[in-house]
Amino acid sequence: MRFLFTVQPMFGHFHAMVPLAQALQEHRHEVAFATGKSFGPVVQHAGFRHFPCGFDFDGSREILQELPEWETIARKVPSGPIQQLYGFIEGLGPRMADDLLELVTTWQPEVIVRDPVEFGGYIAAEYGGVPHATVMWAFYITPKPIEGGKAVLELRQRYGLPADPNLDSLDGYLVLDFLPASWTFPHWPPPPVTHRFCAPPFDRSSEAGLPEWHHSLPLQPTIYATLGTTFNQAPATFQAVTGAFSGEKLNLIMTIGHANDPSGFQPSAPNIKIARYIPQTLLLPHCAAIIFHGGYNSLLSALWHGLPMVIIPQGAGDNFPTAYRCADVGLGVVVEGTPPTAEAIRSAVKTVLEQPDYRLRAQQFQQEIKALPPLSEAVKRLEVLARTRAPQFNNDN
Repeated sequence: MRFLFTVQPMFGHFHAMVPLAQALQEHRHEVAFATGKSFGPVVQHAGFRHFPCGFDFDGSREILQELPEWETIARKVPSGPIQQLYGFIEGLGPRMADDLLELVTTWQPEVIVRDPVEFGGYIAAEYGGVPHATVMWAFYITPKPIEGGKAVLELRQRYGLPADPNLDSLDGYLVLDFLPASWTFPHWPPPPVTHRFCAPPFDRSSEAGLPEWHHSLPLQPTIYATLGTTFNQAPATFQAVTGAFSGEKLNLIMTIGHANDPSGFQPSAPNIKIARYIPQTLLLPHCAAIIFHGGYNSLLSALWHGLPMVIIPQGAGDNFPTAYRCADVGLGVVVEGTPPTAEAIRSAVKTVLEQPDYRLRAQQFQQEIKALPPLSEAVKRLEVLARTRAPQFNNDN
């Protein structure tokens, strides 16, 4: 069978989909990714076929800011998550859909699997009569109850699709969730076609490794800090994080993103190390806690390793909801401020380290995630969808 993954050309979006795509390959299915041309080397390096589709982008910056029409789109709605959603729908959606319409005809995938803010794949699937699935992040992202729903309806109309005023067709076949039921937002339930599976985090290529200096750190607890791969243009926040560890009997390893220069963040003590990027799957087993921005991949990695968290939300639309949910379920402490103070970060780190309930709660989530059905079951579910072309309702939800 052929499965086409449609994804925004951004590292976090791609990484969230790789484990499922690898599982399909392991079961001898054909898998390809449709995304921006300049992001193709990342896709191919991970072992997948790449179709250049949509906005040509390499993932090095915040993608919406690069859209020629972004200022026009941004003026329509207030700043924040809804504005970003409009950008994904109106700015990026048509570019991807235009390229995919021909690809769906020529390559003929049995199922299209899209990232939750990639709407061109949804349009192309509906246009070509192909069933489609969505890989969910920390919570169910839907434009239905907000103004973004109107933008999707207009997108459907643009391509001559039948009227669907309630957008029942959006995520109407299958949604794949890699977090346990205890994480689910109580007033933000996913659709009835949602199924949960255990997906190990992905963030590296085979040759990646830990830096040599990791072995020379002082013998004391190590904290990892990241603001993700996209919304990391925050030098004052990075400085606040390093300031929080000056004089503390803790190690700090901080990654600042490929587009930033570590030499611009001079560490003030030998217990502080700064790098552009280190795979979390290699680093987190050596850490006592994580400071992060509220992004999905870092959340999954932290839970996979049972680590308590300090969350400093940044500009992505999912950061604040994820941060507050972490606090609500007892996984960590939220630190706000643009930038936050070093004192607030230091206090939060000490809280999650010194109060054992945070670590115990993280370890409970760790156990729940690893007890979910394996990705081989997700493959079976996708195979059923390809054969039946019918919604995959979950009676256990």
